Amino acid sequence: VATTNLFASAQASGDTDGAYAVVSDALWCAIAFGVLLSAALATFGPGALAAILSRAPAAIPGATTYLNIRLLSAPAFLAACVLQAACVGAKDATTPLLSVAFGGVLNLGLDLLLVCRLGYGIGGAAIATLTAQVATLAVLAVSVRRKRAAALGSPSLLRGRPSATRLRAFLQFAGPIFLVLLGKIACYNTMTLVAGRCGLVALAAHQALFAVFNVGCKFGDAVSQTAQAYLPSCLGDAFGGGGDAKAPVVPRAARALAGRLFRVGIFFGGGIALAAAAVARYGSAIFTRDIAVAAQMGSVAPLLLLALSFHTCTLCAEGILLGARQLGFLAKSYIVNIVVFLSGLLVVDRLGLGLRAVWTALFAFQILRFGVFTGRAWALRLLGRD
Repeated sequence: VATTNLFASAQASGDTDGAYAVVSDALWCAIAFGVLLSAALATFGPGALAAILSRAPAAIPGATTYLNIRLLSAPAFLAACVLQAACVGAKDATTPLLSVAFGGVLNLGLDLLLVCRLGYGIGGAAIATLTAQVATLAVLAVSVRRKRAAALGSPSLLRGRPSATRLRAFLQFAGPIFLVLLGKIACYNTMTLVAGRCGLVALAAHQALFAVFNVGCKFGDAVSQTAQAYLPSCLGDAFGGGGDAKAPVVPRAARALAGRLFRVGIFFGGGIALAAAAVARYGSAIFTRDIAVAAQMGSVAPLLLLALSFHTCTLCAEGILLGARQLGFLAKSYIVNIVVFLSGLLVVDRLGLGLRAVWTALFAFQILRFGVFTGRAWALRLLGRD
């Protein structure tokens, strides 16, 4: 997120060297945090799995095997995210699409080979995903190296280690966003924890539903990144270099772009939500043959529909605010939203309200974010008519 915004802003101001300095700094941070994340998962992951699967102990050995292999991919995954963001910031959506498609096809092929043909089980699935992520990183690295060579004459992605000044400037933007994303991850992982405490059937249904939800979320992520890539050049200096200015004069082009993206989010978000709910309700056989799991999925499908219906518009509004550098507002609002969401999940767990209540909490989380973010965008005159 930070790379897309900072890269696009530097390009919009004509600072190509600064744009690729952002990529270098982000890669250094990604590699460092990836190593730390791998170490943390190796240290605390098994205990966390035991807590999540306390009521489904049969799943612990397989989950531990998967974790032990997948944690190795954290540096490659984060570095690939940085390069993907750089492509989007350069208004190149084709390369990320092709790299993800290549990685997906490779992952599927290796799954069929390692799991179905060679019988390596969940370990084989983890190896397939690890390999696909490294391959995706390689494709993205080749593309961004070519872009840098064409722009600056040098293909090197990593400059010297970032100075304290450069690192401070990068972390001033990336720090709040990192905390926001960390909060989101905590919320989604807590959902899984509470679902796991509802029993093995509820956990299996939740995992299938969450897989569908994640696929549906990708369109919202795309709209958000589009806003971050294109809005900075339209906004110019309207927000004074990133401050939380209140209701500045917003250029007409920026308002028009934000409005179009928001309408696209409403239309396509609703369609994706309907498709996802249909898969959960009528296509459960894709995930399971267990009648009880399928029944749980069907009962939660309406809540999946509601949660995804608001997700794309919410992410669009979030991307608009990120494009306008409303970092302080986003960080503060997420702190409140996350506390409310986690408190709701705690109540669900304590009262044993079941899987539907878990997804009801997610829907409430989406509604709260939607209202807060769109309200802020309207107050800043990024949305609405003149």
